Amino acid sequence: MEERWIKRYANRKMYDVEKSKYVSLGDLAGIIRSGESIKVTDKSGREDYTAQVLRQIIMDQSKQSDSSSVSVLHEWVRLGGSFIDQQWDGLRSGMEEWISDRKARLLKGLSREDFENLKKKVQELEKKVEELDK
Repeated sequence: MEERWIKRYANRKMYDVEKSKYVSLGDLAGIIRSGESIKVTDKSGREDYTAQVLRQIIMDQSKQSDSSSVSVLHEWVRLGGSFIDQQWDGLRSGMEEWISDRKARLLKGLSREDFENLKKKVQELEKKVEELDK
């Protein structure tokens, strides 16, 4: 999947290159929720700000739902970024393992013939989508 390129300017305004318009953190959150990925760089495309902007989106959303425990947030600050990175890596690894396991279980229950029929139907749907795009 190709990432949607967002330019971030010195004044912190962000510009969606594909849609040719300025976007807010809320707009970017919506893009991500819709299943797309973003890549945020400086205007020249050399410096990557993606992780920083994603953290800003997360922080912005946490402000909107003030359910976070202040004591937990204090502890995160005390433990530092490496602790959070380790926890995130563990979570991501666990999710990847879970998804892989679910795929294996799904495919295990399908016969080869079922799988081939499903594959053909997906290809037919892809053709129909291509035709609709034209």
